[in-house]
Amino acid sequence: MSASGKLYLIALCGGADRPSRALGGRTPFEAAPTPHLDRLATEGRNGLLEVIADGVPPESDSGAMALLGYDPAVYYTGRGPLEGYGNRYWDPDGHSVAFRINFASLNEETGRLDRRTSRDLTDEEMELLVAEILEQVRLAPDIGVNLTGWGRHRGILAFSSRNRPLSGEVSNTDPGFVKEGAFGLPVADHPDRPLAARALVDDPAAHLVAELVNSFVEASARVLRASEVNRRRAAAGRKPANVLLVRDGGHRLPDLPPVRGRVSMYGQVPAERGLARLIGAEFTTAKPAPGQPEPDFYARLLPRLLADPADVVFAHIKGPDEPGHDNQPEEKTRAVADIDAHLAGPLRAALGPSDTLVVTCDHATPCEAGIHTDDKVPLAVAGPGITPDGVTSFGEAAAARGDLPIKRASELMPWLQSLRGSP
Repeated sequence: MSASGKLYLIALCGGADRPSRALGGRTPFEAAPTPHLDRLATEGRNGLLEVIADGVPPESDSGAMALLGYDPAVYYTGRGPLEGYGNRYWDPDGHSVAFRINFASLNEETGRLDRRTSRDLTDEEMELLVAEILEQVRLAPDIGVNLTGWGRHRGILAFSSRNRPLSGEVSNTDPGFVKEGAFGLPVADHPDRPLAARALVDDPAAHLVAELVNSFVEASARVLRASEVNRRRAAAGRKPANVLLVRDGGHRLPDLPPVRGRVSMYGQVPAERGLARLIGAEFTTAKPAPGQPEPDFYARLLPRLLADPADVVFAHIKGPDEPGHDNQPEEKTRAVADIDAHLAGPLRAALGPSDTLVVTCDHATPCEAGIHTDDKVPLAVAGPGITPDGVTSFGEAAAARGDLPIKRASELMPWLQSLRGSP
């Protein structure tokens, strides 16, 4: 960006929603007290953005890619490669393939599958489970394995080889998502059991990776079933994390042009770290400490954002997403209210007249759906050269009345750069 000021781009993870009966026919954005976001909307321009395309629900990484000006329909090669690259699981001198995984719980008596292990795995439990798997599971001697867990039920699995090609063109074992090209698309009425990976193309590298995935899932399940961690969980009435669900594999990194100017990214998703590395942005892990209330986290994050010397400061704020996944509209409304009071308000008050503030979402997670959807997301932007459009509140219906001259998320950064005179 130019020396005229800084651009702050705040992406509220999964914030966009649909009208909820529990909220009197309003969305969480519309039901929450948001005087500061409403003021931003009043001072600037508003609109609804398509993040990727109709029928393609974004993930946080593809949403961030779009908001930073890279069209995922053009550049995206899958969640797995960005996750693996972000965790430095990519071998630049050999062949690599990486996947996103869930630590799931399969009830072997009923056959019922909890895809997210009830979201209550602690960091300590996950570290112990990962260590046990890596210690006990062995594949072919020329296949390197990397595995990690993060965020209560999520993780990354990566294979590498110096002498055998590997392909991510394999199907998911996670029944909740189907692989369509580079994207993982949610399945509404999915089977209630893990699936076997299969090659999606008739290629030796894809057949090899399908065999590796199935062998690793089967062997790791034996380790997980015998783990003391899961015995303790079962004794306490908690679901055991006894199976890994694998999805969104890929073997190619996206070929992205370098970012223009200095960009800093704040987030907690390894794939965002991978995206930052690829475009030449600085990445800072920013997430609440275990048990830390979100208002306290925002109070600690704010001075870091304001002191950052970058021209563009991008912050991925996780708060609204999980209540959307868990169909908790009241809790999602509270998360939005906390963001308004403890982050958006103080940030807006601290900005100078030459600064620009954008608040939007990386994707929608409607409570009634419980998953990411392709719904358009609201955006409000205020700063130099931006004339108010008459909208006076922040939310989906209000944003639809705005006159933002762009329709897709990947158009946002070029439009802002044109306003601010970037080279």
